Amino acid sequence: MDAMTKAEDKRASKRIGYLCEVECDGAGLSRLATRITDLSTTGAFIDSMTCYAPGTSLRLRFHIKEILVETLAEVRYAMQQVGMGVRFLNLTPDNQAVLESLIEGKPLPAEASAPQAAGTSGTWNTPDMLSGNFAVVSLFDVIQIIENNRLSGLLGLISPAATGEIQFNDGLIVGALCGSQTRLEALKSFLDVTEGAFEFRRSDVHHQPTILASSNMSLMLELVRHRDEEEVPSS
Repeated sequence: MDAMTKAEDKRASKRIGYLCEVECDGAGLSRLATRITDLSTTGAFIDSMTCYAPGTSLRLRFHIKEILVETLAEVRYAMQQVGMGVRFLNLTPDNQAVLESLIEGKPLPAEASAPQAAGTSGTWNTPDMLSGNFAVVSLFDVIQIIENNRLSGLLGLISPAATGEIQFNDGLIVGALCGSQTRLEALKSFLDVTEGAFEFRRSDVHHQPTILASSNMSLMLELVRHRDEEEVPSS
């Protein structure tokens, strides 16, 4: 019966390819900024390396035709390191009308067509802090979130494996501190972090770079390769 219900839901909801930024709130992270890649009147697929378990409730915020859509959503399925499908739970009539206008071509009511002024959404201001724990999200995922959103600031880490900070300018890693270690040696110390907590605080002041890299992921993967080579015993 459950499979039949899912099949009926899939047939009932037309889905289109649609790309937009989305903010997700909940499930151990104070704010996850990523993107929607396809959309229906009942749900969406969220492109994210960070995936939450089916049944998790999230609060979403995104724009369609310059109109703000805010809704609760439930994770229906997840594909690790790819993304997750969510079902909308409490769309307002205006938000429903905006989705139907985009997806089904229905006329948009006049009262729903006016773009919402910036800052009128109350609690949904641009986040100055991103925090959570490594039981929910990996360090690599947190770094990718910061890079994708071109954020500047400090990522503080507290873990049995290593405690310190990673510095970012416009999303790129430019420095690291871990005890007496600095630069790449400090950054390498964080590779084994799998538990503990993190807190990222935004800053408009850029750090003086002590690490130069064009991509955080290529930098981190290169450090992993070097560490693995160092751990291989010489013959």
